[in-house]
Amino acid sequence: MGRPRLLVITGSSGVGKSTISARAASSLGFSKSASTDTIRETLRTQFDSEQAPALHRSSFEPAGSGVIEDWHATVVVLSEAIQAVVSRAVSKRSDLLLEGVHLIPGSGILEGWRESGGVASGVLLHVGDEGTHRQFIRMREKHNDRGLGHYLGNLDRIRAIQEEMLEKADKSGWLVLDASIGDPVGQIGDSFE
Repeated sequence: MGRPRLLVITGSSGVGKSTISARAASSLGFSKSASTDTIRETLRTQFDSEQAPALHRSSFEPAGSGVIEDWHATVVVLSEAIQAVVSRAVSKRSDLLLEGVHLIPGSGILEGWRESGGVASGVLLHVGDEGTHRQFIRMREKHNDRGLGHYLGNLDRIRAIQEEMLEKADKSGWLVLDASIGDPVGQIGDSFE
């Protein structure tokens, strides 16, 4: 058995994280994967919107503090639970693919995994062209109970989060891939070599 692998795939809403993550998990042989959306849904059963308001809104929804600050609040509220998922994989020495908008490039998750003896790769998916990003959002299979307008009406905020992520990924040496160009799964696999 080789060293355990951690693959973190992040990006703003509507860039294809879930689709590409599922394909990468299959292609690269990841038997365990976790989504920050699933972690968030689980925590919502434990904390109501008064106890944890950031837990009960989309990553891009306004909360009165500015786009990036509002997004960070949705990240912070999940950070302990995300770390628990990662820690469990470390203790089991199992591979883990972790995907979601609630992961900030350069936040230390890869370094912690590597310190435990594993190999890790961070990937930021984005869509460079705004019109293409809009089309990606329209093509999504699901839009939760808020509908397509909820996403398209906040596209400016979604793209501001994407810009922040791009800056963080660039500073942290994460692999940055435009999900609208080519097939990113091969490049993701190469990031472990």
